[in-house]
Amino acid sequence: MDTHQEREHNVARQLAILDVVSRADGASSNEIAALLRQAMERRGVSTPPGAWLDGVVRDASMGISYVINPEVMTEARRRELHSQPGTAVEAAAGFRGPQGRLHPPVQEVAIAEPVPGRSQGLRAFLAVPEGAGPWPAVVMIHEAFAIDDVMLRQVQRMASAGYLVLMPDLFSAGGPRRCLMATFRTLRAGEGRAFADIEAARRTLLARGDCTGDVGVLGFCMGGGFALASAAKGFGAASVNYGMIPKDVADVVEGACPVVGSYGAKDRLLARHVPRLEEALDARSVTHDVKVYPSAGHAFLNDAPSGPALLQPLLKLVSGAGPDPEAAADAWARIELFFQQHLVPEPPRKG
Repeated sequence: MDTHQEREHNVARQLAILDVVSRADGASSNEIAALLRQAMERRGVSTPPGAWLDGVVRDASMGISYVINPEVMTEARRRELHSQPGTAVEAAAGFRGPQGRLHPPVQEVAIAEPVPGRSQGLRAFLAVPEGAGPWPAVVMIHEAFAIDDVMLRQVQRMASAGYLVLMPDLFSAGGPRRCLMATFRTLRAGEGRAFADIEAARRTLLARGDCTGDVGVLGFCMGGGFALASAAKGFGAASVNYGMIPKDVADVVEGACPVVGSYGAKDRLLARHVPRLEEALDARSVTHDVKVYPSAGHAFLNDAPSGPALLQPLLKLVSGAGPDPEAAADAWARIELFFQQHLVPEPPRKG
């Protein structure tokens, strides 16, 4: 088999995996394996050996797509987006969210900014507001469960508020299965590939002619930790949503941009550290608005449960994870007001 044929077969296998993962919720391992075989047969490719299949099935049972390799995944995603209208990413039309609002479309883009240490093949998802720019911009950083429909709707939501939004895929180098632990190690260290990817995204936005030159950072969960850790790295404002608060937070926020933070009281492991965050911001004279919502838990800003279906009951039990529409509405209002104050240039005064 020549190289082109082999690549086409791998793309077909990756598409089969993506298809099955989207339908694996509640299925047994045997059922998932059968679905995979059927999906690959429909695409005219053979199922690889049992050990490989077992690994793919195990990932699928947790709602995770096994990545054959980054290039194959990128091509499979591209074909999936162009062949399945009505998915969260729309190539031509806006997406109508849960509240019925028409959001700007999201497109997958490659990030080419030559930042040392960044991921090879770094991809991202971009949404541009409707109307005429230029606009202030936001680097949005995804949850630990990678970029899914829920995260893409967050991109659309912020774009609908009048911001250029770019969400880099911090798992571009190999998917969540291979990158998750390394990405968390980078977060704890405060330097490394994920920070280079975020910087590449920031520079990409600044290089656009429709950007005002003002860029904020906003993150959820793992991304919230990165937003806090990036607050002193060239951004104009940071939105930290249930992000990890490091032991050396006072050093992390030295020279930081203004910070708006939102946490849920039921997310006890994180909420108990919020006073340390506020003390550090006060001590470093960083403008901030930090709030803990009594009724909310982890991931309360999402409009649907996120993460592998099998883990969702445990996440709910441990951290109160799940949507809280009332708290989310208040938090989004605070975020938009805060970014309006610190990212949107004041109009020139007449006379």
